[in-house]
Amino acid sequence: MGVTGGLASGKTTVADMLVKKGAVKIDVDALGHRLLSEDGGVKEGIIGLFGDKVLSGGKIDRDKLRKEVFSDSGKALALNGLMHPLMVEVVKKEIERFQEGVLLVDAALLIEMGLDKYVDVIVLVTADDGNMVKRAVNRDISEEEAATIMAHQMPVPEKKRHADHIIDNNGNIDETKKGVDELWKKIQKQ
Repeated sequence: MGVTGGLASGKTTVADMLVKKGAVKIDVDALGHRLLSEDGGVKEGIIGLFGDKVLSGGKIDRDKLRKEVFSDSGKALALNGLMHPLMVEVVKKEIERFQEGVLLVDAALLIEMGLDKYVDVIVLVTADDGNMVKRAVNRDISEEEAATIMAHQMPVPEKKRHADHIIDNNGNIDETKKGVDELWKKIQKQ
């Protein structure tokens, strides 16, 4: 199963609720962060693309990189061109090794990366733009930066066309839990 959604939509909250029910999670964002900090080839590639202005203390500074990347859509495409193939390969290997139970791929860019080909159910977590911006601001992302990031993501109506199940995360947490419970029951029947 793949869980996706826009910036601060509640995707990870939903994924974590599914983990509590017994799913095993591959966190694609965490995988990308690990590659940034541990893979020397990735670091060299990023410096080649953006220069050393994205470094702090000799390491990739994710905040500086995010600001640099979202300042120009061409830069976002360049970073994705470097990172996505590496991340997809790692996820594919994890999926191949998985034996039984429910495996969950938690990825904001699940569809954009082509990871939707490797999951049997796509779950889209949605929230209104205003709610997503408020949540992003609570994560120390400015309103302007949140709007820029959201503009670089696939529009929700397009994501909905790919989704097998949609969880609306605009209400309170109990509403979200109810949506997760319904999804879990559906998955258990398959």
